[in-house]
Amino acid sequence: MTTIEDHEGFKRTFKDKHLTLGLSIPFDQPKQKQINIDEQVELAQLAEELDYSSLFVRDNPLYSKYLGNVTENYDPFVFLTYLAAHTSKISLGTASIVATLRHPLHLAKAATSLDILSHERLLLGMATGDRSFEFPAFKVNEDELSERYRTTIKSLQQLWQSNAPDISNAIFELSEESVLQVLPKNKAIPMLGTGYSKQSIEWLKQNMDGWIFYAQHFQDQKQLVEQWHKDNEIFKPFINILFVDLSSNPNETVKPIKGGYRTGRKMLLEILKAYETIGTNHIILRFINKDRQLKDIINEVGTYIVPHFPTHQI
Repeated sequence: MTTIEDHEGFKRTFKDKHLTLGLSIPFDQPKQKQINIDEQVELAQLAEELDYSSLFVRDNPLYSKYLGNVTENYDPFVFLTYLAAHTSKISLGTASIVATLRHPLHLAKAATSLDILSHERLLLGMATGDRSFEFPAFKVNEDELSERYRTTIKSLQQLWQSNAPDISNAIFELSEESVLQVLPKNKAIPMLGTGYSKQSIEWLKQNMDGWIFYAQHFQDQKQLVEQWHKDNEIFKPFINILFVDLSSNPNETVKPIKGGYRTGRKMLLEILKAYETIGTNHIILRFINKDRQLKDIINEVGTYIVPHFPTHQI
């Protein structure tokens, strides 16, 4: 086994030829007041009780008025650490950390701390970022995002292998005189690419432990999943983000929406089974209903759909 395959969160969430389901957080509901932190915790605990496999938080370093009314976003590491203290087994993911806007040393220490404190439940999605208004604030040149991403990924892999790696790159330098005191249990934390991250799929397959992608037309996704799994020497999961507007009518038929579907639970189950057959290993559900309470939706999907895609026992 590789060190990643020994990771508790990885083993519980991902398995070849099998699908599990997670939820996108922070939880929010259009046209409703912000869901406060106590309610966030209650919904996270409900998801764990119903055997959802993961909670994946977004990373939005800055806010712009052009984004409109969006849910408050806490720092992802702080938010997930708080949820880790109030849950016991559900995996805690990032979808995704804007790797180009964080120093690798801070990122390595924050991720290691969360992974240890949560008993190896962190799944670290990593992205280059796509909000142009954020880069000037961090003095990051958009023309350098691709290289900066590669450098950050390689740096994290080095930093987690040894307390005092000898590193010299365009972002920072580190010698044996300066050390990280604590390393991850298996000297690695699962890192998941997001989209292409301005890289080739060959680079992602070689350097990342899994791949998070956005919903595609079914046949397009089938080709993409096949391309991802092809010729991999070890299992690397394919993860999909899916927007769902779940009807209160369980028999409602399917209507495509941006990034997903409007449908009832019976057709949603069939859709998810179809995604499993093409090799999708995990789907992060983001419920966008305007006409139903989020708790009711989580309960319905958890009761009627999640049992078909159970979290893996370890």
